[in-house]
Amino acid sequence: MKKYLAVLLGMLIMLVLSSCESSDSDTLAQREIRDILYDISYDFNLKDMNGIMEHLHNDYLHRGMNRYNFNNLWLNRMTLYSLLEIEVLYIDLNGNSAVVYSKNKFISNSDTQILNEPEESGDISYFKRDNGVWYIYGDQHMIKSKRH
Repeated sequence: MKKYLAVLLGMLIMLVLSSCESSDSDTLAQREIRDILYDISYDFNLKDMNGIMEHLHNDYLHRGMNRYNFNNLWLNRMTLYSLLEIEVLYIDLNGNSAVVYSKNKFISNSDTQILNEPEESGDISYFKRDNGVWYIYGDQHMIKSKRH
C-alpha cells in the first residue's frame, strides 16, 4: 500500500510541476507578445515603419494582404493618425500560434478610430512562434477575387 501511495504521490508531484512549467511558458509567451504590441505602438508614435516591420514574419498573409500591402496600410495610417494606443484584452495561446484580442485606438487631432481586434481588421492579431521568436503572421488566408 505504501508503494502505491508513493507512486501516486510522485505522479501528483510530476503533474503539478508540469502544469507550472506550462503556465510559466504561457506567461512568458503572453509577455513577449504584449511587448511586441507595445513596440508597435511605440514605433507607430515615432513614425518608425522599419521598427514595426521587424515584427512581421516573412510569410505574413492576412486577408489577402502580404508584407508589402501591410507596409502600405500602416504608412497610410501614420499619415492619418499621430498616435496609436493598443489595449490587449486577451491572448489565446495554442502552442506556437496565438490570437490577440485588443482595442487599437488610432488618434489624430480631428479623429479617433478604434478597431476591435481581430474582428474588424486583425492585421496585427495573429502570431506565430518561429525558432523561439514571436512574429505577426496574419490569418494566412488569401482572398479570392470575384470574376465577372
